[in-house]
Amino acid sequence: MQRASVYAYDQWRVLDPLLLTLGLSYDYLESPVNFRTAPIASGEDSDDRVSPKAGFTWLPARDTVVRFAYTRSLGGVSFDQSARLEPSQVAGFNQAYRSLIPESVSGSVAGSRFETFGLALEQKFSTGTYVGAEASLLESDASRTIGVVDLRFPPAYVNSGTRQELDYVEKDLLITVNQLLGDWWSVGARYWLSDTRLKTQFPQIPTSVTPAADVTNDALMHQLGFYGLFNHPSGFFGRAESMWVSQSNKGYTPDLPGDDFWQLNLFAGYRFFRRHAQVQVGVLNLTDQDYQLNPLNLHAEFAHKRTFTASLQFSF
Repeated sequence: MQRASVYAYDQWRVLDPLLLTLGLSYDYLESPVNFRTAPIASGEDSDDRVSPKAGFTWLPARDTVVRFAYTRSLGGVSFDQSARLEPSQVAGFNQAYRSLIPESVSGSVAGSRFETFGLALEQKFSTGTYVGAEASLLESDASRTIGVVDLRFPPAYVNSGTRQELDYVEKDLLITVNQLLGDWWSVGARYWLSDTRLKTQFPQIPTSVTPAADVTNDALMHQLGFYGLFNHPSGFFGRAESMWVSQSNKGYTPDLPGDDFWQLNLFAGYRFFRRHAQVQVGVLNLTDQDYQLNPLNLHAEFAHKRTFTASLQFSF
């Protein structure tokens, strides 16, 4: 595997409340045709891409922030998917991905192409209320060779490969509301909506042979969370959080059912050494609610059963 990258970024404060970020990168990638799915194949593929980046951070009022970013990039291969020298964010939006397509769905995909859009509004009020809204559109496409064994005539088995085309689109909406209640208490709510689609095609295989040669899968997930936080000046703290998750799926044969569940988590702890150390205990999934979620919606792994957790953290 070989990769060459050149990039340049500049930040320009057009006016005092407006900061522009502009960037441009060029990537050249050369990698094995197929080294993951047996039977593997010799030979190499190459790809290159010119990727513009643009974003801004605008403060139209003292306690109001508007952010926007557009980025394009070319993913890596194997370890290179997890290493990056180029800046990983533009205007606070992430542009560094190992893979947008969840690897639990498609496995590791080499040389993916990424394109992202993000827009956010953040507002602080004099009442100690903080409100945020963020929308993003994430797109990724990739082409790779999958190892197959051909049966030919006269009868013989021959190692071969077929192309697979992947097209992924994710639309996200995040809304947060947080409220300070005096010096010790705070509460908040968070709503996240994720709508994803993955189109998988094998161009060299007719759909008359198998419908799996052209499949489109969709997953829609809602997450609604609430929390309450107590912080005492002595260092003791406590946190209670509840979360509702609902998911529905389309395009699967056989049908893939969704899920709908609540979870409750409780934590308590103590900070000491001037907040450089923290000990915490907690119970995850207090109601012992199990679930089954489609990994097409990229999400944090929740506890599948009631779980005790304890941690000791140091900050230097």
